[in-house]
Amino acid sequence: MTFLLNRNFNGPKTHAFVIGVGEYPAAKRGKGALSSLQKVPDLPSAADSAKLVCDWLLENQDNLAAPLATLEVLISDPGQANDRYAWARGPIDRATANNVSTLGYEWYRHLLEPDSTAFFYCCGHGASRLERPTLFLEDLNQNARNAWPHINLDALAQALRKMSSLTAGFMFSDACGEFIPEFELRDAQDCRFWDDPGLFAPSWNRVSLLCAAAAKQLAYEGPAQRGGRVLLGQFTQAVVHGLRGSSSRWCKNRWGVHPRALLDDLKSLRSVFFSHWQEPFEPYPAVSPTDRLPIVFPLNPEVPVVITTEPENEISNYSLIISPRNDPFQPWLRNRASGPTVAWATTVSASHDALFAVAQNGAGHFSRVFVPNQPAFEQWVTVA
Repeated sequence: MTFLLNRNFNGPKTHAFVIGVGEYPAAKRGKGALSSLQKVPDLPSAADSAKLVCDWLLENQDNLAAPLATLEVLISDPGQANDRYAWARGPIDRATANNVSTLGYEWYRHLLEPDSTAFFYCCGHGASRLERPTLFLEDLNQNARNAWPHINLDALAQALRKMSSLTAGFMFSDACGEFIPEFELRDAQDCRFWDDPGLFAPSWNRVSLLCAAAAKQLAYEGPAQRGGRVLLGQFTQAVVHGLRGSSSRWCKNRWGVHPRALLDDLKSLRSVFFSHWQEPFEPYPAVSPTDRLPIVFPLNPEVPVVITTEPENEISNYSLIISPRNDPFQPWLRNRASGPTVAWATTVSASHDALFAVAQNGAGHFSRVFVPNQPAFEQWVTVA
């Protein structure tokens, strides 16, 4: 099974392709073509991250800027039973080079329809080859003639940029960008499932490719909550959090999330909602659009607000309040009692109406006005 959704309707459509590579059976001790590729660990979190993205797409199929028409999925799942993301969909075909080539071409053909939007997500082991992001497929080390089967994500993005039928393309890669000398030097054949657009075909800046890690950087997994046992890609979790509404901006007369907003917010979203992660977090845009092209219009989005005092060491002496009025009295929208020594992170409904961040103690109150029409990660209330 490869289609989780396949519906036909009139008008603009999104066609999604999701790949999760969590198992590399030929890249194990005593197996495969190259001894250098016999210690590649499996990644249950990559399979589960792909499942999370599938769930988000299906939950928001009618909230996307162009409604979701098809969702094609390939997941190589190692089958580890414990501490996994709960998922009842499937079964799903595996992310082998043959399956990626076949299903990927079907996805590409869908995109030839006028007014199409491409959504592409992948997660698994990856590397930077000639400074370009790649994703390794399940049959890594299986065949001596091509021991490094991979998708050249930059080449895919450039091909999408040359598709005149495409309204927008949104690509996400949760994979490492590490430098592997042997992969860099070998004539490794990529898995190409799109037509050659032609060297002189014009390009349109309608495609984004956001990656979890730049060249020579690593991507990491982590639990959604402190102490949690289910691991998912950190980049994936931050992206999905933003897409659910935390990265909302006013866009096309609605609250929407677009790639440039996601890029601006990802590191702050990680700090606010996933502060228990200790690993480096360095997402980067491999390809960027020039326009604010919305991915999704979240329903009733909540945007994060982070409030602290100036000076910071006074914060424990003040209760903190978010109110539509410049006073500390109820009714208010949110409040936190005095005592904590760290900034207060909370959320409020996205709005064009001004709100006040209020700091109060027995001597009086101080305030700062802000408008929650996007994330407000630095709201400093001067109390001295």
